[in-house]
Amino acid sequence: MFDWFKRLFPRASNFVLAPREDRTARNTGKINLKPYSPDPKRYLGQLAYLQLSQFEILTNELKYSPTTAYKAQLSEAAAKSFEQYRAIAKLLVAKGIDPTDAMDPYVERVETFHSRISGNDWYETIIKVYLVSGLLNDFYTRLAVGLEPAARAAVEKTLADKTFEKYAVKALRESMQQDPTLASRLALWGRRVMGDVLLELRAAFDNRKLAGVTRTGQLTLEQEREANLAAYSKLEPLISELIAAHSVRMDAIGLTA
Repeated sequence: MFDWFKRLFPRASNFVLAPREDRTARNTGKINLKPYSPDPKRYLGQLAYLQLSQFEILTNELKYSPTTAYKAQLSEAAAKSFEQYRAIAKLLVAKGIDPTDAMDPYVERVETFHSRISGNDWYETIIKVYLVSGLLNDFYTRLAVGLEPAARAAVEKTLADKTFEKYAVKALRESMQQDPTLASRLALWGRRVMGDVLLELRAAFDNRKLAGVTRTGQLTLEQEREANLAAYSKLEPLISELIAAHSVRMDAIGLTA
């Protein structure tokens, strides 16, 4: 995911997380994402396809819904996902950009990402979409700082919709109350999903660029380690915010992150 980040900043050759004892002087500020914001076509193109893919996943799960009530409610949540896609697509059209052309470069990467964390059943799929969409909405809302004011406001309004989130919380809590054995399985699955998304996010940034290190020339192992530590320190506020929001979402369905 975040393929445009990989195009803007090619991945560093080695990502080495600093040992825990070396993480001194932790960065508690906020990372300014504006310098890393892609152009509107890339930003809106990938965001539009993420919304469209969510709609596709949810509609596919309709036939596996454990109750008719859940199926009916999920159909409404899926319809809202499609409305979110249309809202983003309209922003592209307003800029004279064909939405399909803007989305096409990201189809394979998004599909590959979803296939790597494909749930084994309806419950795992619902919690996956709940957690992934929540994290991505958080991230894209922050990254919208790079858009012009009108587009930024439209994106923020679209991503603030909580229709699916409310549905997922209700359905998952009720399901775990009826079958307590679901809780431990979904808790483990939720950690796996969040871990994969965070790794993808971290890998999307160029450590050297974040650390302010010139990309030309080869670094020694010690210099590479120092650059990775500096990059981690700069990203830490963003990652911490996303993890905190993830913990709140897990808590909302009665699970420990």
